[in-house]
Amino acid sequence: MQMIKLMVKDDVMSGVAKIPIEVDSLTPDNLFGKNEAEIKAVKVWWGNRQENTGDLFEVSVDGAAGSADEVKIVFEGDLTRVKHIGDGMKAGEIEAHGDVDMHCGAVMEGGRVTVKGNADCWAGREMRGGELVIEGDAADNLCAMYRGEMTGMTGGKVTVGGNAGECVGQYMAGGEIVIKGNADVLAGYAMRGGRIVIEGDAAIPGADMIKGEIIVKGDVEMLPSFKYIGVETIEAETYDKYIGDYAMGEKKAKGTLYVRKK
Repeated sequence: MQMIKLMVKDDVMSGVAKIPIEVDSLTPDNLFGKNEAEIKAVKVWWGNRQENTGDLFEVSVDGAAGSADEVKIVFEGDLTRVKHIGDGMKAGEIEAHGDVDMHCGAVMEGGRVTVKGNADCWAGREMRGGELVIEGDAADNLCAMYRGEMTGMTGGKVTVGGNAGECVGQYMAGGEIVIKGNADVLAGYAMRGGRIVIEGDAAIPGADMIKGEIIVKGDVEMLPSFKYIGVETIEAETYDKYIGDYAMGEKKAKGTLYVRKK
């Protein structure tokens, strides 16, 4: 196992206006086989210009890896303006010790990302595989598609330890999302497949969905365009089952919404 620690330098995040750093180049598959000097020379975007990783981060490397699966990257320091952590990664492991900026785990294909804090908007955007764990809250558009795209998450698993913002799983077509807390409005909007489990409350879930499955264990603000089917048992718990969204037309309304009975 190779451990790569990347600590944001204090002076990089000093001042009122913190300039964002984009670190999609700092993934296990990209850093595999590189020594400390080579990692320090990897380019990252800092605002509108590229800088060497070593200019923005304190870098330390311990151990060796036989493949990208054996590389673990740990981000430390003030990560509130560090974007694209784990973006596009295919293997290995990343840990972020603190709150992170947008696009964490975006377009992931494999590996595991753990955020020991909160994640800003578009975490898990268009995710294809792998696992993303956010121990705190997730902001809006978790596992959704980005502007101009038509498909959100298609594979992998995302777990949020706290609450999630608006439009969780927007245009989602596969994969699984588990939210331990509440979800804001429009979870599963225009959902095409996959599974969303909300252990807390949800407001207007499943709008415009045509496939997929949403399970809500707390209170739900329902849309009138879902049809009650009956009662179903899931993992020893009883749920009311609904089909929708009939606002999309009777032939397209094949999404399933389960609401736990009180």
